Amino acid sequence: MTSMRFVPQAPWDGLLTMTPGAVLYRGPGGDADYHAHHAVQLMISPDEPFVLELEGKEKRTSAALIPSGVEHRLRCGPQRLLLMLVEPFGPRGRGLNTIAGRMTGLELERALMPVLAKSADTSDAVVVIDSLIRAVDPAVVERVAQLSVPVRSALRYLERTASSKPSLGQAAAEAHISPSRLTHLFTGEVGIPFRRYGLWIRLRRAAEHVAGGSNLTQAAVAAGFSDSAHLSRAFKTNFGLNPSVMFEMKLRDAWPEDTSTRH
Repeated sequence: MTSMRFVPQAPWDGLLTMTPGAVLYRGPGGDADYHAHHAVQLMISPDEPFVLELEGKEKRTSAALIPSGVEHRLRCGPQRLLLMLVEPFGPRGRGLNTIAGRMTGLELERALMPVLAKSADTSDAVVVIDSLIRAVDPAVVERVAQLSVPVRSALRYLERTASSKPSLGQAAAEAHISPSRLTHLFTGEVGIPFRRYGLWIRLRRAAEHVAGGSNLTQAAVAAGFSDSAHLSRAFKTNFGLNPSVMFEMKLRDAWPEDTSTRH
């Protein structure tokens, strides 16, 4: 990755929803300079195409699926845009990442347009994210309907300790199983690894503090980052986003209510 820079142009003032392992943006589009990030990125513009420059090649398209770590630039007017960023270190993200290299924009558009039509009035971001992933990857591992007792215990542990230094060993001890067994259960049921989930909690908390009126330094420290520079690096590395864009967007999260602790 040669660049992690994301400089969004106005408006980018839609709704940004954070869920465990995925971010969903719905609203007006905009331009973005060359950048790369860990997340697998899916975009669709139902009303008019955008211009995407990917690995030195420019194309005009209404839908795109960008693999993890691939540098790209976006030119997009203020038309309606749906953009999803998915954690690549879990089974869902790995599946999308594999498909990203072989699915064309037209194929994506045909797969995603019915989902957009059905979800136009859906406020539940998790439902929209699941529907989008399933449309692109029908073989995707479905979310576990009921989390196991050890995994619920680990989620509560992470909510308590994510802002400090969570320990897999301690979480496993509290769940009364071995660390290796917890690792297997956690990734399988939650969809992302234990330590990555802890990072997502910190990023979510930073977004919550910004939405509550904190500046970036205050939000970073409150969420467990050493300073605003540390928070900025985490956002850029994982999402390609500068956290300052959160000041322009409407923020929401969709976290499991039985494990999320508001701070």
